[in-house]
Amino acid sequence: MKSIPMIVSAIVFFGCGDDLTKEQHLFLEQDNWGEIFENEAEFYSASDVSPEIINLTQKWYEIGTKAWGNYGPLEFWIVGNSVSAAKDLEKKYAVIRREKDSSVPLRAYENRTHGFEQYAKEGNAGLNLRRNEYEEWSGYIITMSAKSPSPAEEDYKPVVLHEYFHVYQAAHIYSRDEEERTSRALKNPWWTEGGAEYMAQLLYSRQEGVRPNYLKEIMSWKLSSIDNLKPGQGIQNIAYGGRETRVAYDLGAWFIAFLINKTSEEAYRIDFFKKLNEKGFEKSFEESFGAPLQSFLNEFHNVFLPSSIEDKLKILPL
Repeated sequence: MKSIPMIVSAIVFFGCGDDLTKEQHLFLEQDNWGEIFENEAEFYSASDVSPEIINLTQKWYEIGTKAWGNYGPLEFWIVGNSVSAAKDLEKKYAVIRREKDSSVPLRAYENRTHGFEQYAKEGNAGLNLRRNEYEEWSGYIITMSAKSPSPAEEDYKPVVLHEYFHVYQAAHIYSRDEEERTSRALKNPWWTEGGAEYMAQLLYSRQEGVRPNYLKEIMSWKLSSIDNLKPGQGIQNIAYGGRETRVAYDLGAWFIAFLINKTSEEAYRIDFFKKLNEKGFEKSFEESFGAPLQSFLNEFHNVFLPSSIEDKLKILPL
């Protein structure tokens, strides 16, 4: 089994906040971002995606909502292996986007840098977060591919949970300002991706029928990334997009496990995210976990990572 990194599809929109009408400004000020959402996610799929795959995706989305809360509006777009079917789905995507927010020009949805065709060819999954100062509609768009991991593989299930935990993370950052949102999520992948990966694997390991040693097995495989850390390199310095991104995913997951073991799961998932908007990342972190971020990072790199595999695995829940 191999864990699959998230691909975020970035879309650039045109215009600026000063061009918004009075009605649009009023709309933007009155949204209810971050509140528990009453409606379930919407599911869209390519023509080569079977009802069984849709049902499987919906099942694991619902497991995520029961554990972490239902946030939305959320759409799932499921792509199969057919490139032509993916192209047709892209057309439907543009129609849906225009129906939900006519303020955005159609050209914003055309020739996406990572559209459904790429998912059909390459696999993977990703969250497209739509929240900014220029659009009326805010929401989450998760793309799942039937290519890699395939729905027949066990990996597919925790990947759905991984993407949904990204929804949970994003729901707890209210601002529409990109710079402000980035400051609370951190630009590099270790914190956001590590959190989504560990929480997804942890929740999956707790489901009925999953083998008892699942979590230790998965987390053991991730330890191989230690060998790819350069001397003196910290996981917090690894950016998206390079060869080292896998290291940030794997060891970021271990950092979250380490942090939870030193404090508690509630401190991470509840306390930290509750304080995040008001107090920002650093202060929210220190108040939730009892010490500055750098203190935990130092111990993680200098004490925890050099310890034996046996000692590392002891911090994981049974």
